[in-house]
Amino acid sequence: MSIRKLQDSLNNLERAIIKLEDALKIPKDRELVVEGTIHRFEYVIELMWKTLKRALKYEGIDTKTPRESLKESFRIGWLHDEAVWLDMLNQRNTTSHLYLHEELAERNYEDVKKAFPILRRTLDFLINRYSTK
Repeated sequence: MSIRKLQDSLNNLERAIIKLEDALKIPKDRELVVEGTIHRFEYVIELMWKTLKRALKYEGIDTKTPRESLKESFRIGWLHDEAVWLDMLNQRNTTSHLYLHEELAERNYEDVKKAFPILRRTLDFLINRYSTK
């Protein structure tokens, strides 16, 4: 894994997190705001595990699946609170089916709001770790 590919992945993840943050700032008084925010969360989770996978590969650790990437990231101390991360991964897997139910979409939206600071901290950690290499 080249540092360039890893930095490209970090840049894409950063853009996605900024877009998610922007979505969370919009009042959720319209259905499309909630659905759009949840969709942006799905992108962030997808990019997050792929970025972690690339960072791990750069460090010489090969992973194949999202769950494997998270588990290895916990093992080496990059991530904390495994249950929260695995829950975010499960949310990413189920949100596309649940948005049709308004009360579930609302609950997912609130979960996204709670997860955002964790996602941001992880991005900041990765940027700091790989910005000087």
